[in-house]
Amino acid sequence: MPGAPFPLAGEVAALSSSLLWACAGIVFRRLRGRASPAAINLAKNTTAAGCFAIVGLVLWGAPWPVATPLAAQGLMALSGIVGLSVCDTYFLRAIQELGPRRATLLMLLSPLLVFAGAALPPSSETAVLADPARLAAVLVALTGIALAASEAPAGGTDPAASRRGILDGLLAAVFQAAGVLLARAAFAAGAGPVDGAMVRLAVGAAVLALAGAATGRLSGWARELGRPATLRTLVPTAFFGTFLGIGAYQCALAWGRSAGIASTLNSLAPVWLIPLSAVFLGERHGVRAWLSTALALGGVAWLALAG
Repeated sequence: MPGAPFPLAGEVAALSSSLLWACAGIVFRRLRGRASPAAINLAKNTTAAGCFAIVGLVLWGAPWPVATPLAAQGLMALSGIVGLSVCDTYFLRAIQELGPRRATLLMLLSPLLVFAGAALPPSSETAVLADPARLAAVLVALTGIALAASEAPAGGTDPAASRRGILDGLLAAVFQAAGVLLARAAFAAGAGPVDGAMVRLAVGAAVLALAGAATGRLSGWARELGRPATLRTLVPTAFFGTFLGIGAYQCALAWGRSAGIASTLNSLAPVWLIPLSAVFLGERHGVRAWLSTALALGGVAWLALAG
C-alpha cells in the first residue's frame, strides 16, 4: 500500500472528501426535478473519469493504468460497480427524497458495516464488536441513524417519499460498505489512489451506460443532461464533488490507519450540511437534527477509536 506523504495525510484527505461531498449534496438536491438520480450519477462518474484519465496521461503516459496488477484492477472494477454504479444511484435518490443531511446521516451505517466486514477472516483488521464498549458505540450510532430516519422530511411531509428515501439511503449504505472493503483489498493487491479511482469511475460509468441502454433509459438521460443549465451545474459539481472528492477519499483509504477511521472521517458530511442546508436550501434544524447528527457521528467515532 502506498505510503502517506506526511503524518495524518489519510485523515486530512478523508475530512476534505467529506466537505466536498457535503457541498455536492446541496447541488444534487437542487437538481431535483431537472435530472433523474441515475442520469446525474452517469454524468458525475463520466466527468470524473475523464479528469482522472487526464491525470493518468500526465502520470503514466496513458489514460488507463496498464501497470496496475490485474487482480487490483479487477477488485477496483467490482468496487466501482458496487460503490458507484449502484450505491450512488440509491444515494442520489435518497438525497432528492429526504434532503442531503438526512440522506448522509443514513449513510453513517456504512462505517459500521465496514468495521464489521474488516473484522471477518481473512482480513481481521480489528476485532469489532468483541467487547461491550464497541457494542455500546454501535448502539449509539444506530440510535442517531434511527432518529434521523424518523425526522419529518425537509420541505415536505410526503410519507411515501420519506419511506422510499429511507430505504434508498439504507441500501446505499450497504453497497457503499461493500465498495469500501473491495477498494481496500485492491490497495493491498497493488493499486494506488489515482489508478484505483480511475478504474472505479470508468467501470462505474460504463456499467451505468450499459444498464441505461439495456433498459431503454439512456436516451432520456441524454436529453436530461443535454439541457445547458443542467450541464453547467453538473460538470463543475462533478469536478469538485466527485473527481476531487473521490480522489481525496481514495487517498484516505490508501494512507489511513484503517478503513474504519477513514470511513468515519469521510462521514462528517452531515455536520457540514447543518449550516450549508440552512443557508442554501432554507432548511431549519431543531433539537432532533442536532441530536441525531451528534449521536450517529459520535457512535461511529467511538467505534473508530475503540478499533
